[in-house]
Amino acid sequence: MPVLPFKVTESGVLIIRLRADLDLSGRAAAASGIDGCLAAHRSAPVVLELSDAPLSGAAMSAVVRTHHMCRSADTPMAVVAARAETRRALNAGTGGPAVHPTRAAALDALSATPTEVATAA
Repeated sequence: MPVLPFKVTESGVLIIRLRADLDLSGRAAAASGIDGCLAAHRSAPVVLELSDAPLSGAAMSAVVRTHHMCRSADTPMAVVAARAETRRALNAGTGGPAVHPTRAAALDALSATPTEVATAA
């Protein structure tokens, strides 16, 4: 199973990179990799950074699943999507994660107070 690229910033934020064009067969491996990262870095704020490829249904599913996992663990989460179409698709539903065009914007949002993060999502 492929390992997802991730890193932890100096401030303790877990950044996980995910292919936006993830296919259905890769979704299970990505979900397992994300589960492992979240378990290893429990309660660290999470940034899910999508590649610049068009958003696939499998990648959308992985984002939604990660958001549910973070929300159930009371872990702040943000998504980075450089493509405007991807940001629109992820913002189309209600109650999803906060979506930002850059990593810096996502990190700024996560450094806000919990109330501010909750209203951004």
